[in-house]
Amino acid sequence: MRQYVLVTPEDDHGQPKRLFRANFENNVCKAIDQLSGICSGILADGVVTAAEAAFFADFVRKFAVYEPVWPFTDILKRIERIFADKRCDKDEQNELKEVMEALCGHVEQSDPSQTYSATLPLDSPLPDPILFSKHTFVITGRFAYGTRRKVFETISDLGGFPDDNPPNRDTNYLVIGTFASRDWANTNYGRKIEHAVELRESGSGISIISEEHWRRFIPSGS
Repeated sequence: MRQYVLVTPEDDHGQPKRLFRANFENNVCKAIDQLSGICSGILADGVVTAAEAAFFADFVRKFAVYEPVWPFTDILKRIERIFADKRCDKDEQNELKEVMEALCGHVEQSDPSQTYSATLPLDSPLPDPILFSKHTFVITGRFAYGTRRKVFETISDLGGFPDDNPPNRDTNYLVIGTFASRDWANTNYGRKIEHAVELRESGSGISIISEEHWRRFIPSGS
């Protein structure tokens, strides 16, 4: 098994260094770039072991708290949920593998600032507030917030109707997960986005939003 050494960089006063000092967008890009190297190493053999999952969790725990940047905040919550019982079973290892693959792909496809979901055909201006009660949400892409099931449960708990089918004229929101490529038209979730754009242009009233914007209206603790 590969061996890893986790070192927290410190400043002249012995305090943990703030790794990412630029504006929010640069924070996200640099943080994901930093983590992608670890993910690439772990994924080199195509599997995530319990020890590797624990190392990944330790890294996120140590660094995310010093730079509370989204989506690291949601990834940290996801890790804490997985390790709530102090272990990471096979299903949870596979869940973390998907997170790592998304993080690596987010960087490797091109410049992270270009793969960030904000480059997608989102509404401008974005709807504010987002209404959940009796509103239908189609989701697409991978979410930093959690698994598809977690996203669906959160929408349902807030009175909304989650849907995994292509959007239609009754759809209120299409939510695009943060791990989305600028080349979305060539991805397996591109058809949902294309259909949503067509509906929006026809005046259906659908809003196309990012996971980040959607997350702002989720109560803390959810």
